[in-house]
Amino acid sequence: MLAALSLLAKAALYTGALSSAGLALHSIILRKTYRICIVAFATILVFAVLVRLLLLNAELSGGLSGLLDFSMFGWIWAPNQAQVLTYLVGSAFLMLGAALNMRTSLIVGAILVFVGAGLGGHTHGLDTPGISPILVSVHVAIAAFWVTAPFVLWPRAANTDLEVVNDTDRFSRVAVWCVPLLFLSGIWLAFRLVGSFDILIGETYGRLLLLKLLLACCALAIGAFNKFRVTQMMKSRVDQARVILKRALALDYVLFAGILLAVSAATTLTGPGA
Repeated sequence: MLAALSLLAKAALYTGALSSAGLALHSIILRKTYRICIVAFATILVFAVLVRLLLLNAELSGGLSGLLDFSMFGWIWAPNQAQVLTYLVGSAFLMLGAALNMRTSLIVGAILVFVGAGLGGHTHGLDTPGISPILVSVHVAIAAFWVTAPFVLWPRAANTDLEVVNDTDRFSRVAVWCVPLLFLSGIWLAFRLVGSFDILIGETYGRLLLLKLLLACCALAIGAFNKFRVTQMMKSRVDQARVILKRALALDYVLFAGILLAVSAATTLTGPGA
């Protein structure tokens, strides 16, 4: 039961962090507003961070019965303090920026969320973390931009055909250089954490990372199809192109949900060398 709750809390944390910060990035790049969504996902992030602390406390206390037993909470707070505070302050900036339409606040909030991602996790368990935590922050920043794309690029009835094409083009111009960096950083971090290819394919942790990579490759293929095929169709067969784009983006939703679950399982149910 405790493991299942930890998995759900971690999935909620990733969803809140990636979605709130990712939509903040898109609102800055595309100059659109996603105020309600940013506030909602930032709230999920805050809730997930606090619930995760309680669950860690329960694990240290020996079970759910010790959820509110704070006699040894200091052992939980000390290693998580920096990340928790960074996430909470970042969420506050995102909420403020979304509520008051302040671009500077959105930028600061997104940066803090990305920094928070690098302040915790398995890279800190390495003997010499080096630049790994920084690379985690960069990896999460690009992932946030990518996983929120289906929501941003969805061809709504209120969007003109020109708006759909322009939004897709703007996203592609950024994605063409940052998504390869996402893959390279992900592969490097995976090998850094597990140590060798044999361990990567031989342990549950490594297999979950490989599953994440496989799903990401599928999403990349869909993105390439949208850029080189669907956007061309928008010039001649608009109605058909909109239907195909919706189906492709819906499949992206499924793939990204699978990636979040794989990463959540890897960081809660197992770990490097587990």
